[in-house]
Amino acid sequence: MSKLGQRSRKPLAIAGSSSQVTLMDYKQLGLKVGLEIHQQLASRYKLFCGCPIIKSEEFGIEVKRKLRAVAGEMGEYDPAALYEFLRGRVFNYKLNRESSCLVELDDDPPREINQEALTTALQICKLVNCEIPAEVYVMRKTVIDGSSVSGFQRTALVGMNGSIDTSFGTVAIATVCLEEDSAPAITKEASIVEYRLDRLGTPLVEISTEADMHSPQEAKEAAERLGLLLRSVNVVRGIGSIRQDVNVSIEGGERIEIKGFQELERIPELIENETKRQLALLQIKDELHRRGLIAFKPPRDVTHIFRNTKNNFLRKIISDNEKILAMLLPNFSGLLKLQCGDRTFGKELDSYARAYGYGIIHSDEDLGKYDLTREFVQLRKELAAEERDVIVITAGKNPDKAANAVLDRARHCLLGIPKETRVADSLGSRYTRPLPGSERMYPETDVPPVDVAKLVAAIKLPKTLFEKEKELAKIMPQHLASQLIHSPDLAVFEEVVGKTKADPVLVATTLLSTIKDLRRKSVATENVSTKDIISLFMLIKNNRIAKEALPDALTMLADGKKLEEIEQRFASVSDADFRRIIASIVKENKGKPESMLMGLAMQQLRGRVPGEKVLHALREEMK
Repeated sequence: MSKLGQRSRKPLAIAGSSSQVTLMDYKQLGLKVGLEIHQQLASRYKLFCGCPIIKSEEFGIEVKRKLRAVAGEMGEYDPAALYEFLRGRVFNYKLNRESSCLVELDDDPPREINQEALTTALQICKLVNCEIPAEVYVMRKTVIDGSSVSGFQRTALVGMNGSIDTSFGTVAIATVCLEEDSAPAITKEASIVEYRLDRLGTPLVEISTEADMHSPQEAKEAAERLGLLLRSVNVVRGIGSIRQDVNVSIEGGERIEIKGFQELERIPELIENETKRQLALLQIKDELHRRGLIAFKPPRDVTHIFRNTKNNFLRKIISDNEKILAMLLPNFSGLLKLQCGDRTFGKELDSYARAYGYGIIHSDEDLGKYDLTREFVQLRKELAAEERDVIVITAGKNPDKAANAVLDRARHCLLGIPKETRVADSLGSRYTRPLPGSERMYPETDVPPVDVAKLVAAIKLPKTLFEKEKELAKIMPQHLASQLIHSPDLAVFEEVVGKTKADPVLVATTLLSTIKDLRRKSVATENVSTKDIISLFMLIKNNRIAKEALPDALTMLADGKKLEEIEQRFASVSDADFRRIIASIVKENKGKPESMLMGLAMQQLRGRVPGEKVLHALREEMK
């Protein structure tokens, strides 16, 4: 056991379900975090064919495939690929000829690499200070979870040895790769998974950092900075266009890859949860060594014990001539209800069975809710289980692989934390497959190397969002400038100010606050186009309506009103009429407070005369 383990891990308190981890010293725990940022590029076509990047609504063609693992160049099998192969699943692919072709189906060779996407990827390399190779070689990365029909993903290394600066120091960029995006799953059953192919082949950039972050907040800051750098170039915006894989390890453990996390603000919670999970697993290891663990035995068929069960699920299993397997986990009593992050260790084991489409029930939980108390008493006798042993059952048509996966995972508790890939699940994560190795990469012989020297020489770097923020801060408050560069409406702001020369602060507050407030009031602001906003600010610039009319004018546009109606409704008042209205209000409400008079005046003049002008005129008239 490491010195850190001796210093920081306490004996387990098995009673209760709360985690033993409260305040964590991440430096003492040796926390290391690395990031893999996946960003879709805004390209017209896919990476290795001429198919347009569009979302299809209908899929008239279906193709079924089974994928198998192949050995790498050194004759070794990638553990993640081998695991997926042993699951024995069938993949059903749905496609539309408008968005997919025979290249996606692996029935045609790939075309020349998309030059537009390659140029954007090289821009990104320069933004993160990478070395760019003279030639770009395309490789195949074995992926047989079904998300690629061919069983591999094409990827090209375009940059390496880069860096970004943060408030806590330099974060090294290990690699930047240009690759094909995967196909999204439509449905996932135990033995059949259905995918749509309209997204497969979309150009994607993957930025991998070194494990240079040592706290959850540092990881969040680095992810945010990389995200803003990516948005400085031509990338896709919106939900699902950027995904973070978070790699986490602590001293005494192994690297865990958590895939597909999209909520930047919650990265610290994800890392904190994973740290607690790994600490609990190390505690379980220590506890099992203290207890003196004995050898595991293979799963046993115990279907006969459940012949007269009251449990409806298991009764159906038996009536369908399926089977029930039981496993004995010696000296595990109480450990399966220990909290490992946001879930118990029993739920952890359950995720290994669920990878094969099965679940588990174990003796560390309340068996009364399953009507299985009697059966588990019999199981203890059948398996010669002692008081400190746990019994686990799984059931179905072919539960053997699921049972052995649970048993193997329990056996690994003696070693500590297994290397594995997990998928983000709320604030926690669940097991999906073993961590892939270097064996999954081999050359793509259908795509020739690309000489990028001329492309690199011709690349012009865009102004980054950080540079734009500094410029904006010169013409507006810093908080507005910061909000704008993080907002999807930055491009709208730039277009409106560029075409109308309107007050930047007014445009910014309209986009960031006014429209947001209207949306909260259920105004259909999505009906207001950038062109509409430009037209409104031109009316203000030409003194056709007052800036105070903006909220009401935007509401009218959202309701389908024309600009002519808005201009008529908020037409400016002549000076003579304005003075007459003010004089009348003051005369008819003599002695009333200024605030009341202002309210009465704005009822008639809101959106037609600036508020400060109304107040000034009222005060003069009151004198």
